[in-house]
Amino acid sequence: MSFTNLLPLIVVLILVLGIVVAILVTSSQHHRRPGATTIPSVVSTLPSSRSVEATCSVRMVVLVDNYRYRRDLEIAWGLAIYVETPWSRILFDTGPNPRVLTENARRLGIDLSKIDAIVVSHAHGDHYGGLKAFAALRRGIPVYIPFNEPWLERYVEELGLEPVVVNQTMEIARGIYVTKPLYGPPWEISLAINTSKGFVVLVGCSHPGVAKIVQLVKETLGGKIYAVLGGMHLAGAPEDVVEAIASKLIELGVEKVYPIHCSGDEIRNVLKNRYPEHYGDGGAGLEIVLELPAELCKHSSSRVSISMAS
Repeated sequence: MSFTNLLPLIVVLILVLGIVVAILVTSSQHHRRPGATTIPSVVSTLPSSRSVEATCSVRMVVLVDNYRYRRDLEIAWGLAIYVETPWSRILFDTGPNPRVLTENARRLGIDLSKIDAIVVSHAHGDHYGGLKAFAALRRGIPVYIPFNEPWLERYVEELGLEPVVVNQTMEIARGIYVTKPLYGPPWEISLAINTSKGFVVLVGCSHPGVAKIVQLVKETLGGKIYAVLGGMHLAGAPEDVVEAIASKLIELGVEKVYPIHCSGDEIRNVLKNRYPEHYGDGGAGLEIVLELPAELCKHSSSRVSISMAS
């Protein structure tokens, strides 16, 4: 058969191949999550391949949130943030249930059995619900809770864990502080981590007010507040209220604001559009790595005991 006779067949095959490719591309786009973009899993001042021990840094990972930052993680209404330094591993809040917490930890390569302490910001189920996982993983682990919550204290004890009632700001590990409870309602505690850029404040729901919590950290611990990460209880708040709070945080010297969990979309939009240099996107899978202050790193290789004082 001559090439001239084969030419129509070749043309038909090329056309069919083009149609198949077009269908495959369209199908891939159709099944992509709306609005999803490829985003990094690490927001870091250090190369992600370097360990916290080698760099004397703190690693903060959002394990549970109702916003998704990494596509391969599950989401649920609640909050859990893993904090690791060369000398301590702390879990701030536990999400609403053990399943999402443990599954996301597994996917992120975080061993929950090595957690040294847990901080429960306040007595709402979407923040303490994952505690049940530790009844099997780490019995006897200290769990810091705000005072005036006797039923939560009993619940922690029933799980075989060790409740530590917080009534004042205290250092629970080198450079890591639990704040004095503030009333929302309910009573709420936060976590403040000293870094080379200033304090990073982790907030559960900010029922007492996120600006009030930041102000407390400034007054009790001194120094600069570099970032705030967590729930800010602004979902459904009027635009003028949200704008005033965003402005107040910046006035207090906060450089980065990561509004997740109950923060709502309005605060995200206000920061993104009016203060883009201060806005930090976030959700389940967000990882932030920051260097620790030089004075904390002199003996960084040695693990230290978690403080149980209250």
